[in-house]
Amino acid sequence: MHRSPPDRHLVRCIYCRAEFDLFGATWCSHRNHHPSKICPRCLMCLCQHPLYQDPRQWLDAPPAFQRQGFRQLFILYG
Repeated sequence: MHRSPPDRHLVRCIYCRAEFDLFGATWCSHRNHHPSKICPRCLMCLCQHPLYQDPRQWLDAPPAFQRQGFRQLFILYG
């Protein structure tokens, strides 16, 4: 049986700890190398996180994430 790709990926915001759907969240408009998703509760994105600019904190995005617009995946969202 063929499994369809996930259409949701629940994560916790590192700022307010609210759970939200990473795939359904809005992308930030910051012009970083890696735009991030905005938490719908506190309206913060990860662009200011101290580890966000560290290349060791990134992985190639799995195919399901690539279909949602992710080229790479920040380890806190994995």
